[in-house]
Amino acid sequence: MKSNIKDWWHDFLDLLFPRCCVICGRHLGHYEQEICSSCLVCMPYMQKTDFYDNPSVRLLWGKIPIEKAFCYIHYRSDSDSHQLLTQLKYNHRPDLGVWCGRMMARDLAGSGFFDDIDCILPLPLHWKRHIARGYNQSIELAKGVAEKTELPILTGYVRRVRNNETQTHKTMEERIKNVEGLFRLRRTIPYHHILLLDDVLTTSATLTACAQAILKEQPDVRFSVLTLAKA
Repeated sequence: MKSNIKDWWHDFLDLLFPRCCVICGRHLGHYEQEICSSCLVCMPYMQKTDFYDNPSVRLLWGKIPIEKAFCYIHYRSDSDSHQLLTQLKYNHRPDLGVWCGRMMARDLAGSGFFDDIDCILPLPLHWKRHIARGYNQSIELAKGVAEKTELPILTGYVRRVRNNETQTHKTMEERIKNVEGLFRLRRTIPYHHILLLDDVLTTSATLTACAQAILKEQPDVRFSVLTLAKA
């Protein structure tokens, strides 16, 4: 009886406030959330092979003391992943970030990826961009990951000191110059193995800049990286 009432209530709410897939716009079924089953199946997922030696972690070799890295999906401008990232960053969907974080953590459960990590540090936005957007998508992703892993989320420990230009369409050299001195450690981080979490990994310039700001004050820490997408 309770199940029938719950289903009726969901049907009523869907009639008033239709829930639609963020990728294709199709009406979502009872047990679908954010993305319909068809679009989920077609998402360009990265293979979970070796977290310690893969194209993502190699981008950070020699730059910071990196342990492991994983990017959940491939980002391509002509794929569903583009629509997902656009909705997350520019369509006021912090809830989508939390859901994506849960999905990443759920699919990595049992892989050992989170086993020796002490905390999650979502990459900070500059306060002007944070206010304009209304949220930091990396923090929302971290909330979802933390729900499944129970790892603490660190906010306020690292500050983004400049509202730098977007990295999109910049060359590797321009990206590195664009993030020089971009972050500053505000107070000591009481953990040794930090999971840096961001929405997209491209050249690793921003992640590297954040890690190096921490290393200036705490040279004994080590890092792992998790992002929703890899460009």
